[in-house]
Amino acid sequence: MLKNVLEKSDLRRLLLSLLSTSGTLAGLSLALVGIVNLKISNTKIESVADDMFLFASLGFVIVCYLSFFALRRVDTEKVRYWTNTIDLLFFISLTLLVLAGFVTVYAFL
Repeated sequence: MLKNVLEKSDLRRLLLSLLSTSGTLAGLSLALVGIVNLKISNTKIESVADDMFLFASLGFVIVCYLSFFALRRVDTEKVRYWTNTIDLLFFISLTLLVLAGFVTVYAFL
């Protein structure tokens, strides 16, 4: 997503959008950890879902930090390295969040 952007103003806009989206998804992941822990019986599957939500949240928080630092360095040549790292980490965290959602639905059914 970010690595093919040539205009610095477009890159800045996309990084700001990714910063706010990552912050929201980190908060959502932490809220889902609390929801999973509300259920009285803790099985191994619920523990796995809990850990997946926590790691997804951690990934989104790291994306927030990296986006912030990439915004400060948008005029340098190293911004390509930052954007590739941000893209990969955001994709991994989002995939982990979706998989944890499926595991949670399986555990509650």
